[in-house]
Amino acid sequence: MSLNSDVEDASGPGGFAHGLLIYLVGLLVAVPLFLILYPYVPELIIPFGKGYRVDHILTFVLVLVAMVVLVRRFQLLVYGLLVLGLAGITITSMTGGYGFRALYHDYALFLHTVRESTRPLPIARTLRPFADGDLLLAKVDFADPQLRTFAVLAATSNFSELAQRQPDPTLIQCFSIFKEINSHWRYVNDVKGGEYFAKASESAQLLAGDCDDHAVLMVACIKAIGGQARLVRTTGHIYPELLVGNAKDMERVAWLIRTQLFKQQAAHAKLFYHTDEQGRRWINMDYTRDHPGGEVMEEDIVGTLDV
Repeated sequence: MSLNSDVEDASGPGGFAHGLLIYLVGLLVAVPLFLILYPYVPELIIPFGKGYRVDHILTFVLVLVAMVVLVRRFQLLVYGLLVLGLAGITITSMTGGYGFRALYHDYALFLHTVRESTRPLPIARTLRPFADGDLLLAKVDFADPQLRTFAVLAATSNFSELAQRQPDPTLIQCFSIFKEINSHWRYVNDVKGGEYFAKASESAQLLAGDCDDHAVLMVACIKAIGGQARLVRTTGHIYPELLVGNAKDMERVAWLIRTQLFKQQAAHAKLFYHTDEQGRRWINMDYTRDHPGGEVMEEDIVGTLDV
C-alpha cells in the first residue's frame, strides 16, 4: 500500500482531512527528530560543478517517510506521545528551558542549512614545516597591554547585543574583530627584496602591512580575548583561520554569518572551511574577503601553525 492511500482512498467526508492530518503529524514529529539526528549524518556532496550538498535533504526525506508510516500504523500511540511532547515543551518553555522559541530557532537553522551550503576544503595530508614559524609566533604579542586594549575595543565594537545572547559570545566577538580590522586594513608591501614581520601591537596602531602582518594581528587579537586561531601558509600567501568547533557549530555559525552578522556580504554565499584531524572546523579570516569563511586563494597549502 502506498503512502498516498490515506488521501486517495478517502471516501467519507472526513477521509481527506484525516489523511492530511496523518501527513501533518508525521511532519511535526519528523522536524524535531531530524534536528537531533542531522549533526551526526556524514556529509554527502554530489560532484557536479562546485558540488551540491544533499545529505540534509536525503536524511529529512527518510525521516519524514518513516514518521508518516509510523503514524499510519500506530495512530493512537503517536497522538498520545505528541500530546505528551507538547505538554513537556510547554512546561520547559515556562520554566526557562528548551521551549518553543528554541525549537523555532533550530527549525529556522535547519531550513537555512538545506537552502545554503558550507564547503569543506581539502588540506594536504602531509604538511611541510611552517617556514619562519618561530619568528612569526614571536610577533604574536597578544599579552602586550596596547594590543589587548585594541583587541577588546575591536571585539566590542560590533554585534555586542547578539554576543550576549549566544552560548559562546567569544566567537561573535572574534567576528567583530574581523570586521574592525578588515574594514580599515590597507595593504603595504615590505621593502623590495626583503621580508619584514611586524609585531601585532605595531600593526594594531598602523592597520596596514602585508598578508603576514594582517594574519599575525588577527590571530593575536583573537587569542587576546580567549579565541583560538592559527596561521595557514600557502605557496605564496599567509592568512588566519578561526576555530569554530564541530559540524553542528559550523552550521550555526554559517547561519549567524548569513542572517545576522554579515547579511549584505554573505547572505547567499557559500562558506568555506578546513577540517583538521580532530574533526574541528576552521574558517578563513583573511583580509582578501569581506566576510568570515570567504573563498580562499587557489594555492596549495604547505603548512599550518597553531597560535
